Amino acid sequence: MKKFTRSKVNVQARSSRRLYCLLALLALAPCPRVCADGASSQVAALRELETRIKTVVAACKPAFVFIKGGQERGYSSGSGFCISPDGYVLTNDHVIAGARSVQAYMTGGRFFKTTVVGRDPGGDVALLKLQGGEKFPFLELGDSQGLRPGQRVLALGDPFLTGSESIFDPGAPANFEPAVSMGIVSAVHRYSETYNDAIQVDLAVNRGNSGGPLITLDGKAVGINGKIETRFALGINTGVGYAVPSNQIARFMKYLKSAEGGVILHGKIEGLIVGERADEKSGLPVTGVRQGSPAAASGFKVGDLLGSLGGLPVRTRSRYMGILGTYPAGESIGVEVLRAGGKLELEAVLVAGGKAHLGIKPRVVSGDVEGVEVGTVERSTSAQRAGIKEGDVITMFDGEAVVSSTDLKRLMNRRRPGDTVVLRISRSGEVLELEVTLGGK
Repeated sequence: MKKFTRSKVNVQARSSRRLYCLLALLALAPCPRVCADGASSQVAALRELETRIKTVVAACKPAFVFIKGGQERGYSSGSGFCISPDGYVLTNDHVIAGARSVQAYMTGGRFFKTTVVGRDPGGDVALLKLQGGEKFPFLELGDSQGLRPGQRVLALGDPFLTGSESIFDPGAPANFEPAVSMGIVSAVHRYSETYNDAIQVDLAVNRGNSGGPLITLDGKAVGINGKIETRFALGINTGVGYAVPSNQIARFMKYLKSAEGGVILHGKIEGLIVGERADEKSGLPVTGVRQGSPAAASGFKVGDLLGSLGGLPVRTRSRYMGILGTYPAGESIGVEVLRAGGKLELEAVLVAGGKAHLGIKPRVVSGDVEGVEVGTVERSTSAQRAGIKEGDVITMFDGEAVVSSTDLKRLMNRRRPGDTVVLRISRSGEVLELEVTLGGK
C-alpha cells in the first residue's frame, strides 16, 4: 500500500512536470522574434542617440575656445566658448583672473588676441572679446531653468590641456581639438560657495574643462562648467561637477558688456532679514526690516512670508540666497509676499553688500574751489553710472559741505549700500547736482 502510494505520487509528479514544460515551451515559442524585435528597436534607439550626439558635437566644436592667460609668473589655461558672431566669449573668471594678457585659440588652432570686457568674480564668469573683424561660429544660450535631473548633457573642454599642450606627450604638437564627455544633470539649484544656483552634473569634468560649455542635446549652451568636488586633495573628476546656469549669465550680460574690463558685483535686498523657513506655512518668514533701508522703502514688513522671488518659489534661506546670487547689483526683482491672508507684489532694487562705496579715487584740488577733486572714476561703480568724471570737484554730499577727503569718508561711513544721495559737483566752472545710489564693497 505504501509502495503503491509512492508510485502514484511519482506518476502524478511526472505528469505535472510534462505539463509545465509544455506550457513553458508554448510561452517561449514566440520569444526569438519578440526578443529580436526588442533588441533591434533598442539598437536603433542607441544608434539614433549616437547620431544625435555626433551631430551636436560637430556643430558646437567650431565655437569652442582654448584660453591662455599670461600671468606674472607662468600662465593659466582653460576653456571658453563664443556666444556671438562678433566674437564675445564666455569663460570662468578663475581662468583669467590676474592675467596681464589673454590669448585664444579656436578649434583647429586659429589664434586671436582678446580683450577682457567684464568680470564677475562672485559668479565665476568672465566675458572676453576676440580681436578681429571676421564672423565667428557661436553657441546660443539655452534656458537653464528648463533643465531637469536625469536629462542628458554634454561637456566640451580641454581636460588636463590634452588638446592644447599635449602635456602627456610633450614632444607632440597640440591639435587644438576639444574633448567631449556625456552624462546627466544630477541636480539643480545647488548652493556651493560662490556657485549660488549651480547645475550639478555627473559627466567627466577635470582641470582644463573650466570655462567650457554645458550643452543640451539640442545644441544649446545651458551653463559654464567650472567647479568640481574633490577628494583627498586630488583635483580630478569625482562625478560631482557644478556649472554656472545660463539664465544667471544672461542677467549679467548687459552689465558685463558695459564694464570696460571692470568687475560686476552681485546684489541683495539691503535691510531685509529672513528666517530659515516656516514649516507650518508656505513661504519664508521675514524676521527683520531695517528702518530707512531699501527693503523698508520697497514695502517689506516683519511677519511677511516670501512666497516667490523672481518668479521662483522660495521656502528655505538657502534657496533665497541662491536666487539672489544670480542677480547683479542694480537689477530689480519681483517678490510675492503673503501678508494677512492676502498676496502682494513688491519690487526690490538689489544693491551690493558691504560698506557704502562711491567708486572714486580723490586727489589734491588743483583749482580755487574747495572740495574733493576726482582723480579716477572706477569702472562699473555708482560714480560712473551717475556720470561723475575725472576732474570733477565734489563740494557737497547730501546737503553737507565737503572740504577734504576726510570729510567725504566720514559722510560715506554714515551711509549704507543702496542709499541715494545728492552730490554737488563743480565741473569747469559749472555747478551740477547729481543723484547717486551708493553701491557696496
